[in-house]
This record gives sequence, C-alpha cells and structure tokens, in this order.
Amino acid sequence: MHRSNNNYNWARTIFVVALVVGLGWMSSPVMAHGTEVCLADGDTTVHVVADVQPEFNGNLNQWLGENIMYPEEAQQERIEGKVFVTFTVEKDGAISHVTVVRSAHPILDAEAVRVIQSMPKWKPAMMNGEAVRFSKTLPITFKLAEEQLTYEQYLKNLEEEQELLKQGNQLTPEEQAARVEAFKKQLGDDATLYKLLLEKSQAIKGEIDSVVKAQTKVLKLKKTDVKELTKIYENEIDAKIKLIESLGTDDFVSKFVSSEIKMRQLEMDKMLQIKDLLKDRFKLYFENYILQQ
Repeated sequence: MHRSNNNYNWARTIFVVALVVGLGWMSSPVMAHGTEVCLADGDTTVHVVADVQPEFNGNLNQWLGENIMYPEEAQQERIEGKVFVTFTVEKDGAISHVTVVRSAHPILDAEAVRVIQSMPKWKPAMMNGEAVRFSKTLPITFKLAEEQLTYEQYLKNLEEEQELLKQGNQLTPEEQAARVEAFKKQLGDDATLYKLLLEKSQAIKGEIDSVVKAQTKVLKLKKTDVKELTKIYENEIDAKIKLIESLGTDDFVSKFVSSEIKMRQLEMDKMLQIKDLLKDRFKLYFENYILQQ
C-alpha cells in the first residue's frame, strides 16, 4: 500500500564491498583465452584440479576490500554488480591471463581486472609434489552503501511528494498493466489480494493503541497529544479500509492500482498531521520511527 521506497533511498555515500563466494575462492573449468602459451619449460598445461589448491598469502577478502577502488563514474551512476574474473596462478605464484568471463558493466569489469592483475604472488597449486599452473575464477561484488536519510532531506521529500500528488499523475496504460501483472504474480488473484489488504489493514488498526503507547514514552506526549495522535492513525487506516472495501473483489487488482494515488494521499495527510501535532518533536519521531521503517 505504500509507494515505492525509491523516493526515500537517496544513497550517495560510497562503499565498496568485495565479496568472494564460498570459502573465499572457487575453482572453475572456464579458462581465459590464450592460456595455452609457450613457457620456458615447455609446459602449456593449465590445471583446474590439483592435489593442493593455490592459496592467497593472507586474507583474500581483506586484501580485495583494501585495494579495490570503486570507479567514480560507477558511483555517480550508481552502477553495481558482480564481475566473474578468470586468471591463471603460475608455477611461481604470479598472476597471468586475467579475463572477465561474466560481465557486470564495462566500468566495473575494468576495475576487477586491474585489482586481480595487481595481486601479489600466491602459493602455487601442487600436483604430485610439483608446482603447476592453475586456472581460477573469482567473483568480485561491487555494492554501494546507502546513505542514511537526513531529517532535512525527509522534509524536502515530503514537499516534493505533495507537489507530485497535487499533479495527480496517473500511470500510463502500459505501466498500469505491468503493475497489475506484478501484483497478481507476487500476491495472487483479485479475491486473494482484496482479503490480504483488508486483513493487513485490520491488523494495523488493532495495533494502534500499543504503537501510540510506545511512542508516548519516547516523544513525551501529553494526554491530549496521545488522543490526537491515536485519532490521526485511526482516521488514516479507516479511510484505507473504506477505500479497499469500495473497490469490491471484481477486478480488484486493477482498481487498486488505479487508486494508489488516493492511498498515497491518505498517507501524506497522516504524516503532515503528525508533523503539525508534534512540531519540534517531529524530528524525534523521524529518528525513532520513520528511519526504522
């Protein structure tokens, strides 16, 4: 019943997480192109199975985390993904033939290749007591951390949301059809979603007293404030229940999608009323409840 949370995920803080699947590495039969080269000892064999696996000298995850540099352009464009890189651990532990075998994005691919190429020597793989060349595949995950929403940004978002609701922008027929299909796929048919939303709304209504009681202690509400806050919550959920019931079960999903602007308006009215009621304490409400949603 809520609008997409994308409007409240203005994440700008940049954080890179380099994750390696499983125990920190995984072997793969995929070999980089051109691994069969002529070496000084004439050995062109690249193994994918060995008596002793090659081993990074130290903590591989930690080293990746300390050496990967999230590309600035990827940060700005909020590009994320997992890059799979294949490379050869040579007999002396050196890294060669670094190749992307599963791309996330060219920008991320390039950084994954760079960091793998810069790795220090590994302990080589062993077969029958002798060092051998070994092909490995390493997944590198690039993930941007979300910046916590500030109170000032939230207030600005409320204003922007108000303007959008005033405009009353409706979904295009194509967008509406896609949203209806998504609802049905995730939640079920018309009757199922109708029942689900009513039950959820009734459950929320039944928890209002306990919610307000808990908020009273944190916000140090007066008795008149407690009564008014309870009324705000009840009015919103009663209006939502009335709206859901008015749609009926026939073609409910389509009607519900069409009514989402009304649902959002009810939520907006609630937040503005709470803001007016709490005044300076609304920031405390934001920090303790809105950020926890």
